[in-house]
Formats: sequence, C-alpha cells, structure tokens
Amino acid sequence: MLYLAVVVSVAAAIAACAVTRGPEVEPRYVAVHNALAAMGMVQVGALQRGALGEGREARIPVELADCSTIVVFGGQGVRDLDATLLDGNGAALAKDATQDAQAVLHVCPDSPGNHTLVVRMTAGAGEFMAATWTGGAATRAQAAPASAPTASGVGTCDSPLPLSAGTFTGSTTRGESEHEGTCTSSTSREIVYRLELATRKRVTIDVSPRFDSVIYLRKEDCTDPDAEVACNDDAPHEHDSRLDEELEPGVYYFFVDGYSSEVGTYKMNVAMSDVPTLEEVCQKAGVLSTGLAASGATRGTYDHLHSSGCGDNAKGPDAPYRFDLPRRSRVRIIERSSDFSPVIYVRKRCTDAKSEIACTDGGFVDGEATFASVLDAGSYTVVADGSDRDADGSYSLAAEVVPEGGQPGTQGDSCADATLLTALDTSASGDTFVARDDVAVRCGGAGAPDIVYRIEVPKRSRLQAQLDRQEGSHVLALRKNCADVATELACSASIDRVVDPGVYFLIVDGDANLGIGRYAFAFRLRDVAAQENACRGAKTLVSGRTVKGSTTAGGDKFVASCAGTYDAQGSPDAVYKVVVPVRGRVRLDLTATGFSPVLVLRRMCLDGPANGPPEVACNSDTNNASHARIDTVLDAGTYFAVVDGQGRGNQGTYALEYTLTPAGAKAR
Repeated sequence: MLYLAVVVSVAAAIAACAVTRGPEVEPRYVAVHNALAAMGMVQVGALQRGALGEGREARIPVELADCSTIVVFGGQGVRDLDATLLDGNGAALAKDATQDAQAVLHVCPDSPGNHTLVVRMTAGAGEFMAATWTGGAATRAQAAPASAPTASGVGTCDSPLPLSAGTFTGSTTRGESEHEGTCTSSTSREIVYRLELATRKRVTIDVSPRFDSVIYLRKEDCTDPDAEVACNDDAPHEHDSRLDEELEPGVYYFFVDGYSSEVGTYKMNVAMSDVPTLEEVCQKAGVLSTGLAASGATRGTYDHLHSSGCGDNAKGPDAPYRFDLPRRSRVRIIERSSDFSPVIYVRKRCTDAKSEIACTDGGFVDGEATFASVLDAGSYTVVADGSDRDADGSYSLAAEVVPEGGQPGTQGDSCADATLLTALDTSASGDTFVARDDVAVRCGGAGAPDIVYRIEVPKRSRLQAQLDRQEGSHVLALRKNCADVATELACSASIDRVVDPGVYFLIVDGDANLGIGRYAFAFRLRDVAAQENACRGAKTLVSGRTVKGSTTAGGDKFVASCAGTYDAQGSPDAVYKVVVPVRGRVRLDLTATGFSPVLVLRRMCLDGPANGPPEVACNSDTNNASHARIDTVLDAGTYFAVVDGQGRGNQGTYALEYTLTPAGAKAR
C-alpha cells in the first residue's frame, strides 16, 4: 500500500539525513521531498514553517481534496512532536502520537474542504516544517497511521490491512461479505486488519462509525469463527463499538463489520501499551494495613492474577496488596464495589497461584466479597479482583484483625449474656468475628466463635429460624439448657420446631469450616393453639361439591411456601379436611374475591418437628390474580387443604371445589 511505502521512505530519508547532515530541518525536508517525488507523489499547498516551545501547539489551515500524506519535521532541539488533522467540525481524522521528532499522517477525507493541522511540541523546543503530498496509488480503504506494520492489503482475510496504534479512517462499502462475529448476526460488508504483536500488549480499539458497527477479533486464523477472542456491538454507545483486550504475542485479525446489512464510513482510534509482567506487578503491590482502608480503580489495570476457587476464575482486572500479620490472629478483609461484582483471594506468594489459601466472591450484602478466617503470622498477598472480565470501576479494601480467641465485650457472647428474642421479633443479626468460643454445638466447628440468644416461650408454639445472609458459614442450634449439649433439639442452617412452654437458647456458631463474621437470620415464634383448634374443627370436603367461605378475621394459623418469605406472611386462613379413600387424582380449584389467594395441600394439619411445613403442594395465581389450583395424584389417606393469602393482610371471600378421580377412571 502507498502509505506504507510513504512511511518507510520517510523513515529511511530522515535516518540517512540525520547521519550525513545532522538535525537541521531543511535537509531532512529535501530528503523526504525527493523520496516521495520518486514514488510519483506531488507536493500540494505551501510549505509551512514555525517554532514552538515545549507544551505549545500551532494550528495550520490545510485544504484537502483527496487522499493525502502530511509530514511534519522537527528541527534541532525537538525530541517529540505530535500531529493531528481535524475536519471542518473539529473532529480528529488522523493522529500521530509516536515518540519521535517527526509525524506522518495519511488521510482520505469524506469530502474536499478546509481542514486544520494541529502541531504540538510534546517534548523539547525548536523549529518545525510541514508539507502535504498527494498522488500515487492512494485509496480510501488504505488510510492508516504512520506506525502501521510493513505489509500491504486491501481489507480481506487474503489481503488484510495492517493495524497499529493511531487513528484510522475507512469505509466498509468496498469490503466483502464473508464473515460475522459471534455477538450479533450480520450480512454486511467488512474490512479486515492484521495486527502482529511481538510482546504482550493491552490493545484498545474505539470505532466511531456513521452506521451501526460490529467489531471482532480473531487470533492466528482469519477465516475461523472459533478463533474469535472478542466481539463487541453497541458499546459504549448505540452505534459505536469498543474492544479493550490484553493480548498475548501473536497474529490477530480485526474486523470492522456492520449490524445486519449496514455499511458506511468510520473513524477508528487504536491505542497500545505494554503489559507489565506478573513479577513487576507484584513488586509494585500496594500495602494493606489494619484499620486503614485502601482504595483503587480497575480502569487502566490488568488481569494478571486468577483464582480457580471462585468468581468464575476471577477474570477481571486485579490489584495485589501486601498484608503483614505479626502473630496468628483472626483476619477479616472486605472488598467493596458498587460498580462490579468483587472477588477477593489470599495467597502466601504473589506470583504463585498454587499458594492460594482461600477465595470468596460473596459477602454480607451485595457489592461485597469477604475473606474471614484465622491466619498464621507471616506475609500474604491479598488480591482485589472482579468476576467480570470487563469489570470497570472503583473499589475499597479494608482489613480487621483480632486475637485468635476473640475478645470480651460482645453482646450474647455467653449463656449468661444471651440476647433476648420474643414473639415480636422477626429477625436478628450479629457478628461472631470478635466473639469467643463459649458453646460447642453438634453440627458446628471446634473452636468457632458463637453468639447466644434466649427465647422465652409462654405457650406451645412453632419456632422457626433460618440464616439468610452471612459472612463465612454458620449454623443454628436450639437447646433447652444452654450449656448442655444433651438438651440440643436441632442443629442446622434452619430450624423449624414445635416447642412446649419454657426457656430455650438459640446459638449461632461457626460450621466445620470455622465460619466467622456477620450474619442475619429470620425468626418467628407462633402460638400453635389456634392451629390445633382449627385442625380439630376442620370441615371435610366432598368430591364434586363447592364450599364457600371467608378468611376475614379467621386468624393467621399457617405458613405457606408459596406465599412469600415466612417472616413476611400474616394473612388469615381457613383449613379443610380432604379424605382420599383410594389412590387417585385430586383437583382443588380456588376462586377468590377481593384478594390474592394461596392454596396449600398438606399431608398433616399440625406443624411437626420436621424442617419446613408438611406440604404436598402449594399454588398461587394459576390463571390470574384471583385463582389457584392444585392437581396431583395422591395415595389413599387424609390430607388438609388450606386457603390462605399472599403476604400480610390478604383476605376475603372464596369458593373451593374438590374433585377426586380414582386411578383408572376417566377424569370428568
């Protein structure tokens, strides 16, 4: 391609001139002029001259009619000179930001007219000259910056255009329609570029088109869709496209394509930067200190470190921190971000993935990842990472340290200091991180800290507790005597028991993995006397008949699995007995007036000691907001149907129809 030859000729002419004649600007201009004239190019317009101090810029009007090459030469004292060409609206068409004393721009404007050449003295000071050439074999599809590779092409896989850092303009109207990316379907034409990397690079490509663009990147094999390493459509804006990738050494093929059948012109900015090695990143790791929060942002960082333990291998940009622990202690480290899903992991050695101690992508609330454990004295690497490879945003990192055995002063840290729970409580929360290990439960871990709650039950009641948020991993244990494991009634992540009047103790303990940290659990204590009375007085449904009734003022006696979380339920209900004399299909149809109904079929009326309610089926809103249905096959036996409402205070009149079709008989 012409512009490649121009770049090579300019570089050769300047190099020869620098050796034979020194850094004066005029001899270098003459050498370049002669080299380009030998290629059939003609200088157009006046030769522009000026002088600039470091950091200053000059704006020069330039009139362009066709594809043109602009060369700017820096004189003695100039170390780095940049050039940018702006169209009549001030938009950049081409830019050369290479670090040397000259700049070369090649551009094919969409239409002839007045343009502006911006010359900036980035480093050094001195004279400069600028000249414009046209002619030769330039075409619009060939426009590219001065740093392009040394291969020619027309924009296909057989003959790709070279790609490098800089600003490009082009058009897909002359491309071929042979490929498409995986992120959208396309029958449009595409232009193909070839990028060759000798070292690992971070490559950012922004395409601003006058059509809806799609861009994708393949490695080594241009024609193989399975070789795709990245694809983007409509990011960051509706029609623009962007890729930001860390690429290993090799040959890549970059495609500018269109959504559906769209084609048009585009401007493309390509930026490249060296990616530091893992060793370099680890050497520059930040320091994480107890009580002093660290903060950072993922933009501009790299994905060097990974974890095989969680967070989809932690594919986001990451940042390592050194954490020194003077003595064996409990340690809690929290990564917080409202911009991406955080992942945190701890290693003994920064560069050694096999030295990983733990990884977590969850925390007490959304936007947190928490590591909480006991660590020996020593130096560790804490990595702030993200699960999404495109994670972009800010984060904070905080570390807490307490003695391995905990410390006094935590409410509920012992049986004598237990926190009171009553029937009015619907939830509780706490933190075992600073607590001591006072009570050992059957399903917990030895040495794990615990928090104790005291529950005074005045009447026979159903006691329910369930962990729903936590750091680490905890269990719940229910006892009659806090200090006596022989009185333990249940131990699990959730408890559902009918208990007689008396005093009970609910213990939050770490599980076998020594879980420590914050926790929250839902709690409910319900008098079952009303349920027992309702079950004793339940009317029996008759197959083929419909009963009518009202739940208004009936009292809330049952919990339904499909009526919302049990701590949020509180609608009055009604119960019926269902006698199934032979195995058959049972159908219950519930139609409500004025409320959203819930229909439950139970194998026993009373809540028992088993975890969860004794349900066979639960249904709400089968066809609309006023109807629920259960249709199932049951063995012979006695069952119970409960008419309930969604959430709290949902009540009204209803009609309930029961139909039994014995096995082998035809349903009506």
